[in-house]
Order: sequence, then structure tokens, then C-alpha cells
Amino acid sequence: MRIDGFLVIDKPEGWTSMEVVRKIKSWFSIKRAGHIGTLDPFATGVLPVVLNEGRRIVPFLKEEPKEYEAEMKLGEETTTDDFTGKLLSQKSLNGITPEKIYHVFNTFVGKIKQVPPVFSAVKIEGIPLYRWARKGIEKERQEKTIEIFKLEIQEISLPKIRFNLLCSKGTYVRALARDIGRRLGCGGHLISLRRLRSGSFHLGQAISMEELRRLSPKESLSHWVISPEEALSDIPEVKANERMIRKITQGQGIALKDLWEQSLPDFRKGQELRMSSSEGKLLAILRSERDREEIYRTGSEEAIFRPLRVLSKRVSGMDKKKVICEGGIS
Repeated sequence: MRIDGFLVIDKPEGWTSMEVVRKIKSWFSIKRAGHIGTLDPFATGVLPVVLNEGRRIVPFLKEEPKEYEAEMKLGEETTTDDFTGKLLSQKSLNGITPEKIYHVFNTFVGKIKQVPPVFSAVKIEGIPLYRWARKGIEKERQEKTIEIFKLEIQEISLPKIRFNLLCSKGTYVRALARDIGRRLGCGGHLISLRRLRSGSFHLGQAISMEELRRLSPKESLSHWVISPEEALSDIPEVKANERMIRKITQGQGIALKDLWEQSLPDFRKGQELRMSSSEGKLLAILRSERDREEIYRTGSEEAIFRPLRVLSKRVSGMDKKKVICEGGIS
């Protein structure tokens, strides 16, 4: 039995994200798998793993906010901006008070500019920065805009600071620790990191690698798998009938006349919706061409929804007679 969807792993310290994926593929004979959002080897916590056909809806998942609990050390900068790198500089903590630390932390809330670490997966000339760095070559890095939604200090025990962070995707917590240390005037680096949430995936859904290894049949694994339907449950839903299925498989838009009588969810122009069977099985991702309030002022021939992604295997596997009956097609 093939399993499609998402598995949330509580990644252990010392494992790369790809090592986690390779083990899962090996243990459960899964043909295709990948991960969403890389965690550094020293980091732990939420690592969403994509299984088989789950990969086809990854572009439609919410990847933020990201939530972390972290700890940094003041007074030292390293080559990697974390404790795994070589020491670059040391400075005194004279004049570093809790009041100054709270003030500096507050200046990082909101939209800020961030330069990626030298050792990161950002590509320059098609090659990840960390590969250039291993050769002793430091390439110029472009700063990018990220957003810090929440940054709360949990404990100050100099030279260490524990804090919680809610941020946009693409945020390097290592770089944040580095920049906080520099703004304080003493330098700093990250010494621990745990991801609590990645978009809609959270630690409460996670299973450890140790627990996972004890599972044997795929039926046991399926208990932990989040289906494509569940993963996209926050997206408005439209129920399919036979005519809608036929049109989206041909790449055509869906007009008002194709919907028959069904109550539509609220949606705005340009918003994504999921098209489901009467049993709730995800069949396609649609894009709305108009606001919900506008659709009854349009002609019945004009497209209201257009297909963005059709899960063809799911559509072809449906019982068409049942769909025709329940969809009201004569």
C-alpha cells in the first residue's frame, strides 16, 4: 500500500535533513520522499517529510510562520555563526546589561534586512555558499528582506540568552544571533536551535526517529501520516461534479453553470481553492478568477475557477457513475 502525504519528524541533533529522508525511504520502502525546510545538523524539532504524491501539493502549502526556541552566546563570533564553527573573535561583555539586551532585541522585530551566513545553502553562480566557503572562498552575499513577527527573551544568564522566535520563511536564526551580537557591540553566535512549527506543521504532530524505527508495517506508519486533504484543510473547498472533473482534466476553466447548486465558501480573486470529491478526496487545486461577491454578476459562460494543479491519478481512479449520480448530472 502506497502512502501519500506528509510525515512530521522531530529531528534529532546530529542528523542532516537528508539523512532523515534516506532512513525513512529505506525503513518503509518508500519510492519518493523529500523534506520541506532544511534544519542544520545541530538543530532539532519539526522537519516535514513529503511522501510520494504529497510532493505535488507542496507549492500550495503555507511555509510560514516558522517558530523556534533558541539560545545564543554573547562575546564570540564564529565562521558558521553557530557553535560548530571556528572562533573568529572574542570581546568583553563590559557594559552589556539586561536593559540594553532587551532594547536591541526589540529593534529586530518587524521587516529587517539579513545577510545569509557564509556557510548556507544559498547559491552563488549555481553553487551553494557552503561549498565556496569550504574552499576558502568567501563570495559576496546579497542581503534579503525577512520578517520577525515575534522575538521574546526567555532568560538572560550572561553570556547566554534564551529566546523564542516567530518569523517568515528564509530566516536564518544563526544570522539573527550574529547580528544581535554585533548590534550589542560584543558579537555572538547560536548554540542551540529547536523548531516548534513550520507553517501548519507543528511539534504536536511529530514522531521521533527512535519511535519511527520501532514501527514495522506501513499500516503503522499511516497513523502518523498527514493526508493531502488535512495538509490543505485551511484552503476553501469546492465540491466536484462530473462536468467539473471533465473540464479540469482538459485544462478548462469552471464557469457558474458548471457548479450546479452548491453553497460556495468565501474567496477572493486570485485565491487558491481545493476541489474535492463528495467523499472529501482532494482532486485539484483551483485559482479563483473573481471575488465571491462578483460571480453572480458575471456571465454563466465566464470562468470563475481555473485549474492550477490536477491530481490526475486521483481523478482517474474515481468511480464516475457515483460522481454522476451525486453530482446531479442527467
